[in-house]
Formats: sequence, structure tokens, C-alpha cells
Amino acid sequence: MAKSSRLGLVLSALRQEEGFLEAQLGKVRDAIGALGGVGKEYRRLRRTRQVKTVARNVRTMSAAQKKAVSARMKKYWAARRKAKAGK
Repeated sequence: MAKSSRLGLVLSALRQEEGFLEAQLGKVRDAIGALGGVGKEYRRLRRTRQVKTVARNVRTMSAAQKKAVSARMKKYWAARRKAKAGK
């Protein structure tokens, strides 16, 4: 696999995780607001956040793609173990 495609996969995973963490942060802020009531600014930010929570370029792998990645990684790690044992 080329470096650029691996980088794309890593970036995609990071973006997905970022979306998840943003959603979690929103829930935490909602809880804090419910407990302490931070006023108009908080409510304005909550409305803005609700509008912005849209999935970004979420790519899913097909079963065949997952199987191909699995085979490549098994081959990669077998080679690493073999090289380490040969030292």
C-alpha cells in the first residue's frame, strides 16, 4: 500500500475520532449547562453546535477491503517476526 493511501486512512480515522470527541464534548457542556446554567452564551453555542454536527467524509470499508487489509497486515507482521528472530 502506498504511503499516501495509508496517510489518507489515518487522516480519515482521526477525523472520525474528532467528530466523536466533539460530540462527547457537546454532551459534557450540555451537562454542565444543566447543572450550572451558563446563560445565553451557552445556549447560543449549543444551537450552533447542533447545526454543525454533520458527519464528514466517513468512509467505510467493504468486507473484501477489510479482508485484504487483514491479509496484508498478517503478512507484514509475519515478516517482522521473522526478521526479529533472524537477528
